[in-house]
Amino acid sequence: MITGTAHLRRVALGVAGLLTFLLLWKATESFEWVRRGTMPDPLLVPAAAMDEWRSGRFLPAIGSSLVHYVWGLGLGTVMGFIIGALAATIRPFDDFQRYLARVLRPIPPLAWVVFAIAWFQVSHAGAAFVISIGVFWVNYFATYTAVQNVDPRYYELAKAFGQGGYLARSMKVTLPAAMPGVMGGVRTGVGQAWMTLIAAELLGVPGLGQEMNSAAGVGAYEAVVVYMLAISAVYALSDILFATVEGRLLRWRP
Repeated sequence: MITGTAHLRRVALGVAGLLTFLLLWKATESFEWVRRGTMPDPLLVPAAAMDEWRSGRFLPAIGSSLVHYVWGLGLGTVMGFIIGALAATIRPFDDFQRYLARVLRPIPPLAWVVFAIAWFQVSHAGAAFVISIGVFWVNYFATYTAVQNVDPRYYELAKAFGQGGYLARSMKVTLPAAMPGVMGGVRTGVGQAWMTLIAAELLGVPGLGQEMNSAAGVGAYEAVVVYMLAISAVYALSDILFATVEGRLLRWRP
């Protein structure tokens, strides 16, 4: 159990880490340790944030990003879970898709941008497609591993109670036993989707990534940092929300 003093010490160390980062950032900009004009001044970021807010672009960019983020996250999560679970529980299907997975897995989501443009043009659907690919593999492997690691004795016990059928075994044994690992994959996918978001918005779909690219194009690097921090803040909120849902679903854990 963490005491009050220990908690305050951890908070103080965390704040010290942030301050150290800011000091190094400011020193890098002041002493020009990188090429002049390419390192934003951290002291100008708050003013840049206000400028972006007043411009009327900030909230619409977040809203646009959330559209393809939610669709991409949902599609990738559901498909990754279904195919991962089937591969882990049905040996012929596992054999059928094994080599295909090995061929496709190393291809990064960014490589699919070309086809996303060709198939979906510049649209939320294309961006969601790119995001879903990265999320799919996270959930596929997390689900596959979690299901494979279910204790075989659980199945023996279920069979002894007349629950030996595939569907009953999956719903009453496999899914509950694998759920902690599956939820870990889903949570990782929540972050993976945000990391893929910028690549997806190279399609030209309006959103945080496009605003970052536009700001970088005119050398407004403080504005770039503003949108980077916006991504971080929205991800933090989504992670907190997911952690709450996860805690409720897995409240049976000791």
